[in-house]
Amino acid sequence: MALDVTAVLEIGTTTVRVMVGEIRDDNVVSVIGIGETDSRGIRKGEIFNRDDAIKCVRKALKSAEENRRKSIHSVLLVTSGGQAEARKSSGVHKLVDPMDNQLSEVDEVDISDVVEVARKVALPENRIKLHTLQQYFQVDDSRNITNPVGMAGEELRVDMLTIHGKRSAVDNFRKIVDDAPITCTDAIFSGLCSAMAVVTEEQKKAGVLVVDIGGGTTDFTLYHDGFIQAAGSFAVGGDHVTNDISVGLQIPLSQAELVKKKDGSALTNLMERDHNIPIPAASQGFSGKMVRAVTLNTIINARMEEILMLVKDQVDLQCPNISLSSGVLLTGGGSFLNGVRDLGQKVFNVPCTHGKPYDVHGLPSAKESPLYASHVGAIRYAASLNKPVEKVSLGKKLLTIFWGGTHE
Repeated sequence: MALDVTAVLEIGTTTVRVMVGEIRDDNVVSVIGIGETDSRGIRKGEIFNRDDAIKCVRKALKSAEENRRKSIHSVLLVTSGGQAEARKSSGVHKLVDPMDNQLSEVDEVDISDVVEVARKVALPENRIKLHTLQQYFQVDDSRNITNPVGMAGEELRVDMLTIHGKRSAVDNFRKIVDDAPITCTDAIFSGLCSAMAVVTEEQKKAGVLVVDIGGGTTDFTLYHDGFIQAAGSFAVGGDHVTNDISVGLQIPLSQAELVKKKDGSALTNLMERDHNIPIPAASQGFSGKMVRAVTLNTIINARMEEILMLVKDQVDLQCPNISLSSGVLLTGGGSFLNGVRDLGQKVFNVPCTHGKPYDVHGLPSAKESPLYASHVGAIRYAASLNKPVEKVSLGKKLLTIFWGGTHE
């Protein structure tokens, strides 16, 4: 018997996509419907034309309903346009009165109290909390504890990672969904979803960085020692590469996108200096031209290296000298660009591969699976919140949430 069916909506810069799926008893994600359309009214992950965006959402929903042959009444909104950032905080709970000369054992109420304290992170008014992710406990001087119940001490501490986004961006996307009209049950961070789809428990412990390169935004999520240690997003993605090509080569955007996918590479090769690429004519009055391959790839390399360096610099800032023993996993449409994996390996100095969702059935093709990582992960996320919890103690519930954290 599967858990409840979940509909996931992502309003991206290049594509609006709806995925409907469920978690089977064997924990496999079963995709039972997909609807998508080219995106209009979105730039750099933010809305600039509401009417066009609403039309795209309605079209994608209708396509998914026809594919599934059932109506969709509510969706989980996957957002990457909220300029997400991560902040670490701690909660402290005194187990005994300082005047008492004795220790006290940690119980489930103590855990609940300290987690509640850690979740209360003050954010500016223009920021909205997306997730609060629980990490290690500490009892007095004993650190890196995953389950402190029954341990004796004077003070209990817990570390928390809060992922927050730009309030106006998140609220505006919610309003787009409301005006579709359809119910938006929650808004979640795309980078977290992509990581949930492609990262195994072994990789979480060893250290792995997931980079989701979309059309207008790039998200990243870093796992190490079993927990998320860093996360964030930038308003730059694959569409910026296309725009750079269009400006640099003086060709229409449509032709720039075609040549990027067909002949472009994120790596430069001086051996290509004598190799020319024909750009075909376009309907908007462009008569076609020849460009040098080395020029094209130099333009692509500059922007793609900038994107990856933005991620690297932020990871180094949040988690300096952290080990990435499981390397870097690339997801999203931008990950399919030729040479991007090799460039990623050069930038991060670790193996860099495509992050493919595991334990999933019903995707259009295994080759394109990194494109759907955030949607598969969102279905897993929803299922983790809906699992039956009867006859489970509070402490165990807090300690067995899929990433070791809580959501708000």
